[in-house]
Amino acid sequence: MQQDIASPETIDDIAKYSLGLRYSILGPIASADLGGLDTFNIIIGYLTHEISNAVGENPLLAQKVKEGKLGQKTGEGFYDWTGEQGKETIKYRDEQLLRALARENKN
Repeated sequence: MQQDIASPETIDDIAKYSLGLRYSILGPIASADLGGLDTFNIIIGYLTHEISNAVGENPLLAQKVKEGKLGQKTGEGFYDWTGEQGKETIKYRDEQLLRALARENKN
């Protein structure tokens, strides 16, 4: 995304359709939006030093936080959460999580 190679939607589709549910029902970008980009910015800032040679913060994420676009809790992040599509996405996530939990409880 940072290099303009892929959109948030493309990255999420790759994660959803290739990595499976154990990584994320919605994909990493939508999941970050739902969890709060400010929270993810702090976590990534901390973990980057532990698991990567990269220095500094992620500029795309930091810009969203600076703009106050923190994801679902502010209505906008990398996605727009204000309309019906946002509600449907959250509903889908919740349904999939409940199904996954039900499968786990059967095992």
